[in-house]
Amino acid sequence: MRQLSAVGAAIFVLAASPAFAQPADLTAQTRQFLDAYARGDKAAVLSQLDPSIVMYGSDAAELFRGPDAVAGLLDLDQKLWGGSATIGEIKDLTVTEGSDLRVATFHAPFSVGGRPPLPVRFTMVWKRSPDGWRLVHSTNTVPTTGQSAEALLKGG
Repeated sequence: MRQLSAVGAAIFVLAASPAFAQPADLTAQTRQFLDAYARGDKAAVLSQLDPSIVMYGSDAAELFRGPDAVAGLLDLDQKLWGGSATIGEIKDLTVTEGSDLRVATFHAPFSVGGRPPLPVRFTMVWKRSPDGWRLVHSTNTVPTTGQSAEALLKGG
């Protein structure tokens, strides 16, 4: 599903705005990025990308390397979504932090065009740079339901 696959690739910050230039909290920075991506705020999204950014969407064909590729993806998503995308509350957040990397993995509901939301699982890796934290890697998937090993073994 193309409309879902790029959400995480996106995944997403308002650093162009002075009020959000250096969020102290990883969750706040991630939230700002998701909102900027959903809005199609290209300047805010690009300002938060590391030059070596790699983004994977949920479609196997979606692999984007570098800010120019992400900008192209954002343009396509905005054409597809028509300005109607929303990314809901961050849930089940797991954060791993090191001196120069921060990793956030979480679920968030994604909706477009007023359709019912679908869960998306994001993993976003932020890297410390002289200009602050920049997104260096983003992966998203649309998790299945009822397909765990336990569920499959009980049904079979």
